[in-house]
Amino acid sequence: MAKAKQLARPPKKQKAKSSEPQTADEFQEAADFEEETGGKWRAGDPAKSGRAFVRALEIYDKGLQKYPTSFDLAYNKARLELEVTQRPALVSHIGLPLVDLLKQTLESHRYALRLNEQNPDALFNTSQVLTSLAEQLSEAGDTATAIPLLQEALELLSACCSRQEMLLEQQQADFADAEDGGVALESMEDVPASTPGSEDSGQMATIESPVTAHDLLDTVHASLAALTTLVALVEHHALDSLGDMAQSLTESKAPLYVGMLPEDAREQASFTVALDRANFVAAFADAQFTAYLIESETYLTRIEDIFSIPNKDQDITALTCEAEARTEYTFSVLTRFTGSPEFPTDICWKQVKLAQDLYTKASKLESSARISLSRGDVEMLRHRIATLPNVKLADSVRRSAPTLAQNAQTYYKGAVRLATDEDGELRGKAGRRLAVIGHLRALMYGIELDATDAMGAVLNRALGECVEEGLMDVDLADAIIAKGSG
Repeated sequence: MAKAKQLARPPKKQKAKSSEPQTADEFQEAADFEEETGGKWRAGDPAKSGRAFVRALEIYDKGLQKYPTSFDLAYNKARLELEVTQRPALVSHIGLPLVDLLKQTLESHRYALRLNEQNPDALFNTSQVLTSLAEQLSEAGDTATAIPLLQEALELLSACCSRQEMLLEQQQADFADAEDGGVALESMEDVPASTPGSEDSGQMATIESPVTAHDLLDTVHASLAALTTLVALVEHHALDSLGDMAQSLTESKAPLYVGMLPEDAREQASFTVALDRANFVAAFADAQFTAYLIESETYLTRIEDIFSIPNKDQDITALTCEAEARTEYTFSVLTRFTGSPEFPTDICWKQVKLAQDLYTKASKLESSARISLSRGDVEMLRHRIATLPNVKLADSVRRSAPTLAQNAQTYYKGAVRLATDEDGELRGKAGRRLAVIGHLRALMYGIELDATDAMGAVLNRALGECVEEGLMDVDLADAIIAKGSG
């Protein structure tokens, strides 16, 4: 997710501290102090960092009780909540489940927007909360709630883009007036912008930073990310309109904004747009294939074409995104042809092999728990294909099954080892996968179970996740459960 947009503020004034803030300005300074404290402890002590952020939020609440129309206080409270939701290690110290915290954060953003509905940063950040909440709800199976949230996010991003374009045009006109010898309007960088509804309490005014082409590209990036999530959730009749939106962003708006950048920044920006487009096209093709609107050959051709991005082998994100797209292709084709001798084994085997190769390249650029977990999942999927009954498979593929299971176990152990405090959820998932592969190897290949391998409810949950994500079929999961309870 894109980083939350910050409102720029003037340097703090040195002043004697009072026991309690009195003005909106003082409430903001007190909250700033706690935010700085939280930032210092973020890496070393998440609990202490979380407590500081909670104190900052309490100060914002007290300030808003006294100055309910202060946009600065409302915006910065919402912005801090958004930042906390993006750091799993902090969420556990806030005292709310992530979904509940995101709902609270959404209400804070909507409050700030009511005070200044045209502020581009508030529009952008609100869209990010909506997208994050929708992703959490869709993962929990609540698609009906997630879809309108994503649609609202896209509406806000469209409004944000329009506002940014208007402000940029105004800035360029002011600059042209100055170059022509006229009297230029004062720069937005130097003049405090008024915040509608703020009390005249002697508080510092917010300074809005000038809009840049980078800001417009951030909005395009966020819009494409929301569209990529949405296409997997909507009914097939809604796909064409989403495709048109993505096409307009990537073929009309993005090239225009890239052209506004300094020449030395254009190549990287174009690469980012190309990757955003590739992620959307892959998700769009998957949605069309799932809806029986295209066949697997068309789906695969689109993936091959769209990820032909120059210099992608030196970019971790590009490598992992292509690997995910090829893995998702295999999942979807396997789902359609489960139990059928028509399953295109050679094609799908090649795709998961290519996916593993891409993850291997990424791991050489950066070793991470997330990549190790993904590599384990690919080996699990390859193991499933290698043990499919009633399909034609090369003998070498059949014989590779025990090695694939062993490889998956190795990668899952690596994910657990590499996971940091920020990766708590990922570590838990890797640990559950590790238990599954241990039981699978015990059942299928007679490998002795490790004493730490999970049993009971934990194992059942882990097996359910693997079945849901297509890493193993339900018959194998049932056999593991039966053996564990026998």
